[in-house]
Amino acid sequence: MVWKINNNCQIFIEKTDSIAGRQKEIIPHVSAYYVDKYTTISEKGVKTGSNRLCGTANQELLAGYMLYKYLGISSDEQLVRNEHGKPEIADGGTFFNLAHSGPYVVLAISDRPVGVDIEQTKRMSFKVAKRIMRKEQLDKLEGFENESEAFQIELAKYWTQYEAIMKLVGTGFSGELDDKTMEAYEKRVVFRELEDYVIAVVIK
Repeated sequence: MVWKINNNCQIFIEKTDSIAGRQKEIIPHVSAYYVDKYTTISEKGVKTGSNRLCGTANQELLAGYMLYKYLGISSDEQLVRNEHGKPEIADGGTFFNLAHSGPYVVLAISDRPVGVDIEQTKRMSFKVAKRIMRKEQLDKLEGFENESEAFQIELAKYWTQYEAIMKLVGTGFSGELDDKTMEAYEKRVVFRELEDYVIAVVIK
């Protein structure tokens, strides 16, 4: 699935089902970083009998495969990481960001720095999300019936927006965003609902 934000940014969305039974075929095309993550998590999942860990392993492998498929990245040497660990293309010029949740892996590609996040609405916790919400955002939620579907979607939008902006500026959850930074980028955030998931994208 392709979601075109504008002429400068495209979002590619794929499901882990697409690589089921094809892992051995895919691995030679994927950079060692993602193969190592897949292998480590997969082995732990098999050892503990955890379907969740096996699913996470496939998310990592699909993320690496999408970098190869859409950007031609197949080795660690093609990537560099900033001080917070955010991966970037070594030769510059094109920017990307990855996110995954449940069966979905999302790859954003742009000619400017970009951040993306995806979350399942029913997994959102108001207790956790309210820590990053400003008063006016909390006030807006009062207009929704508590724990309703609309409430959960709105909550997911606030959360994915926050994380996408953190990923855009390159800090991830190793840093915090002040209100001024958030307000500067919030107007640029674009949302898409996909089944019971919310995707947020922001471009610099």
